[in-house]
Amino acid sequence: MWSIILFLSAGIAIGFFFNLSEKSKKTNSNIQLLGLVLLLFSMGISIGANDKIVNSIGKIGFQSFLFAFFSIVSTIAVGFVISKFVYRRN
Repeated sequence: MWSIILFLSAGIAIGFFFNLSEKSKKTNSNIQLLGLVLLLFSMGISIGANDKIVNSIGKIGFQSFLFAFFSIVSTIAVGFVISKFVYRRN
């Protein structure tokens, strides 16, 4: 867990303190997309390989929807608030 926080913090510091070129930003964007696709793919494999999860997908229902919905909404809200503070310096 600490390694994730460390790498996230290092990325934030690099993005904040260094003026990256457009080529660097494009490369970073492509690496992020690839990482996200691989993460989703590996999560799908893990879920598909677990018979207990596959058999209970129909039972999970509305509670799972609410959890996902509020996770997405809160992530967008926090990102919006943080972006207002970060981009206010420009």
